[in-house]
Amino acid sequence: MAPPRRTSIALDEATEKYFEELVKGEESQSSIIRKALKLYHSFKGMEEHDLGNVRVYYDMLSSGEHVILDLDHLITLLKIAEGSSETSKVWDASHRTVARNHSEQFRGMSVRQILERLEACNFFRLSQSGDNFILVFGSDELKRFTKTFLEEVLHSIHKECEIKEDLTKLRIIVR
Repeated sequence: MAPPRRTSIALDEATEKYFEELVKGEESQSSIIRKALKLYHSFKGMEEHDLGNVRVYYDMLSSGEHVILDLDHLITLLKIAEGSSETSKVWDASHRTVARNHSEQFRGMSVRQILERLEACNFFRLSQSGDNFILVFGSDELKRFTKTFLEEVLHSIHKECEIKEDLTKLRIIVR
């Protein structure tokens, strides 16, 4: 194995402050730089939007409050709920209660920020036209799930929006 190659780097003031914070730990400067380069290399080529999603995933998963679930599993569970003799309890009571609880976490967020966070969960694909949003779905179950959730959340945080339903889309008109 070849000996490590030595190099020098120039840091601007802000980057030097970050570096000094990291060096205060027990790792060596070289170890920190090697880890930073490996991390940078693994994310190289990702779009800025994708990196934003990585932050959302990290925030949601690190709290232990969310899980990663295959969409086929989620849709299967939604179909079971739809076919249940307790359908109205699932959709009207339980799901709306969960949405109201989530609305506390969404206070202070714009409609766009809320939709981007939900888009990161792969419930839909989001596009924007002016102040209005279009959510495109791959299944009726996810569309119904999301519409019910958004109706409750947006109402609870006093966002004036109208949700219009199309065959495969929801259109959110912000007032």
